[in-house]
Amino acid sequence: MQYIIDSVVIALDQNPDRRFIYVEIAYFWRWWNQQTDEIRQKVKGFVNEGKIRSVLFNKVFCLNIGRLEFISGGWCMNDEAATHYSSIIDQHSLGAAFLREQFGECGRPKIGWQIDPFGHSREQASLFAQVTKKKRDCFIAKCIILDGF
Repeated sequence: MQYIIDSVVIALDQNPDRRFIYVEIAYFWRWWNQQTDEIRQKVKGFVNEGKIRSVLFNKVFCLNIGRLEFISGGWCMNDEAATHYSSIIDQHSLGAAFLREQFGECGRPKIGWQIDPFGHSREQASLFAQVTKKKRDCFIAKCIILDGF
């Protein structure tokens, strides 16, 4: 995976019209820990290009999407082996915590993604539906879910 992420960083740096989405945070975390501060700052810039400030609430929101976007935000593609809802929540919480610590609001996934050739567990579909409803309701009420997101 390190060569894929290395080549993505080079490609994004060379062409500002390019975009990339990334899913499994465990592999990204491993790559991230081996990078210099210069590369980390460059990657944070790719993620944060979508940042805008709300005049109404004087708060930073990432309504536009940066050129590097994290999808789903889970530590791994959980539905292939860990189909119980507590495992799904735990591994998504772990990935979300890393993204929040490193990238702030702009690192928060805005799209749920789970590709599994064998189909999804009912827990996966149920949790995606519940999170979507909570995010919509909480955004209207100006609250933040998923441990500060």
